[in-house]
Amino acid sequence: MPSPIGHALAGIAVGCLVGSRVSGEPPRRPLWQGGVLQRRERLTPRSVMLFGILGILPDIDFLFGQHSRYTHSIGAAVLIGAVVLACVGWSHLKTAFVASAAYSSHVLLDWLGTDTTIPYGVMAFWPLTDAHFLSEQGWFATVCREYWSGNCWLHNIGGAMWELVLLVPLTAVALYIRSTD
Repeated sequence: MPSPIGHALAGIAVGCLVGSRVSGEPPRRPLWQGGVLQRRERLTPRSVMLFGILGILPDIDFLFGQHSRYTHSIGAAVLIGAVVLACVGWSHLKTAFVASAAYSSHVLLDWLGTDTTIPYGVMAFWPLTDAHFLSEQGWFATVCREYWSGNCWLHNIGGAMWELVLLVPLTAVALYIRSTD
């Protein structure tokens, strides 16, 4: 399963690509779309930071001694969207959707990861099912938690480097696309 670095990068990429800001700054410029004048929302450093935090947030379950369960699900992503919606109001439905999407990036990356702990995978479709799902691809290495071991540190550094190779270009493209929006 990816490290917090990979999860933050994926949250930023998805948040930017789905396309809304989460800050309180004014919109960047108006655009004419579908016969209605709409405002494009500006990407801010605060938005980027919040997308990264949302990408990491499902790992909060480590504080409760359970990993890859309820917080690693589409149900939790919907709940995050509902919380955001309750905080910002119905007029910002797109903001809630973007928050859910950035949060969901964590579920996708963990599904694409390598899991060495039973039960293998993530409860991606909770509350519809308690089944765990794991891709056979194994794009991301598991994070070693035996921090006293030198091999563990080497393993984690190698895994983080691989995440950077895969996710920095995607995140850079997403930031570029969003900034030229």
